[in-house]
Amino acid sequence: MLRRPEALALILALPVVGCADSSTTETGGPTTGGDTEAGPTSGGPNTTGATGGTTGGELPTTTTPDTGASVTEASATTGEPVTTSATATDDTGTDDTDDTGEPPGSFCRIEPPVGDGRTWLVSPTGEKTWMLGVNTVMRTKECDGIIAWMTRFEPTRTARIEWARLATGQSGDEMVEKPYCFNSVGAFSNINEFDDTKGDSYMIRPFEAGGAGAPYSVVVNIGPGGDDRALRDVKGVVLESGVASTRFGDPFNPLFLADIDELAQGQIAERKNDPNLQIWYLGNEIGVFDKGAKTPGVRDYRRYLWSDCAADSNIDAPKCARHALAGFLRERYTDLAALNTAWESNYPGADFSTIVDVGPRPVPYISDCNQQCRVDLQIFVHDRLLRTWVDVITTRVRAADPNHIISAPRMAIGASTHFRFWTPASEPGADVWVEDGTTPVPTDTAEVKYNPLDLLARNGDSGFDLVSFNIYSGDAEFEKPWFTNGVHLIQEMSGLPIIISEFSVRAKIDGWSNKGGAGSFVPSGDAVNDQIQRGAYYQSQIEQFYAFKGIIGANWHAWSDRYLEADAAHQINMGLFRCEVPKSGHTAGERWPEIDERMAATNCDIMKLIEAKTGL
Repeated sequence: MLRRPEALALILALPVVGCADSSTTETGGPTTGGDTEAGPTSGGPNTTGATGGTTGGELPTTTTPDTGASVTEASATTGEPVTTSATATDDTGTDDTDDTGEPPGSFCRIEPPVGDGRTWLVSPTGEKTWMLGVNTVMRTKECDGIIAWMTRFEPTRTARIEWARLATGQSGDEMVEKPYCFNSVGAFSNINEFDDTKGDSYMIRPFEAGGAGAPYSVVVNIGPGGDDRALRDVKGVVLESGVASTRFGDPFNPLFLADIDELAQGQIAERKNDPNLQIWYLGNEIGVFDKGAKTPGVRDYRRYLWSDCAADSNIDAPKCARHALAGFLRERYTDLAALNTAWESNYPGADFSTIVDVGPRPVPYISDCNQQCRVDLQIFVHDRLLRTWVDVITTRVRAADPNHIISAPRMAIGASTHFRFWTPASEPGADVWVEDGTTPVPTDTAEVKYNPLDLLARNGDSGFDLVSFNIYSGDAEFEKPWFTNGVHLIQEMSGLPIIISEFSVRAKIDGWSNKGGAGSFVPSGDAVNDQIQRGAYYQSQIEQFYAFKGIIGANWHAWSDRYLEADAAHQINMGLFRCEVPKSGHTAGERWPEIDERMAATNCDIMKLIEAKTGL
């Protein structure tokens, strides 16, 4: 990881990568071999005074636009429409060939690598592209003044101006100078906060329905509809897992299955024919495959098998996790006496339901559960509980919408101090169970698997198409070898590509609390403007992402800063655009020019940069 002196020297040494003129790009030779992460081709990020991109045609793919039109400072900063008669042109930098020989489809899809090639996201028109998204576009959440800015024009015009600003410079008749060259509004942008009408945000409504028609993704809640169908600990406390503190549905409970059916037949099915939908994210930071909580460690699901059971549930026809466990143990041991011998327990009689209904109920590391008991419970968790959970969710969602990409729950990656991709006790720097923060995760054997990442894999109609990372760092480079090894491990175990569903670089601002989001702040108090560093670190981090052949895109989080004068818990510089903060001289909706120039420099040439970096 680069520390402050090295990062500062690296930043000041570099020229800006041009947005429209590829001759200014400094690149190294192509990277050969397997999916390895190369270092920054030009030595690191860049902070020496970029100019932004110019306008281009309306395309859902990243472009290198140029109109030759002049621009006033006001239009470049605020994103107001440009009054110009220039004709918009574009150079998409995409490849509409399909190495598999399949005709282009009408929905986004993932094209697997051919030979030693890379995995691509393919647009509905058949173009290979690398997703560059911005989350939470045109949302009013916790940003003083943004509602007035969003309603300065009628919704259709405002949405198209904003999509022109974010994408190629043009959306319908609306044109904006210095676009960012993003090609997606990412996640959390589907909710309409332009007005009180029902329906989607005007950002993603089809063009013919008065929207901007921007490509987008959706995060759906896959939690249970009530505590009566959620996993609990032995004391009856409902599990709230992950950074998001989400309840975990019991996959054997018919009530939870009904919840997923309702989700699939409602939210999912209604979008199945939308070509602008890119990805379904099934959950966000829920602690199944990622960090188990806000504290370091991963979740030990063996402790949460004690959900409620329906009155007609039993071990022959289980409708809850604990009865499914009892049935599994009966399969494994045949008679209770054999289990008692292995577990050094004294369950009476011959009925395996005694273990889970009468007790004492086994709890690893706490009570009534020796080493063999812990092994047996983990086999059940991995092979039955979690596998069934993946099956019941993904098969139902895919049946309702066979057209779109399905991502695993967005993983909160954090840092190596909090999450180590399920590193076992047999290796240095082992992950720990989050429940006590000290017990290392045991090592997988041929019989028992503690690492659940293999369960992400696609198997027929079950499993996922994509793995998603939420990762934040205020450094120019992500920690190595932690991040590199984690990417490789997940791809090896799941066989799936990865998308960066959230990342961001923030800056501390004097007079703000600097709270309300991940603390991925650039170094403060040095000789470099913090906003220039944000832009430079964006360039460096994007470069690290696309160096992996199996990473298909990245989404910046978020669209605007968070700032509420009346609430110090929400005052953080995290966006591309400002909130109304008179004491800081900020006007709602205006750009942070130092960061957007550098973002555009990378985004508008993304396909050329990928080719120069990887040879692909």
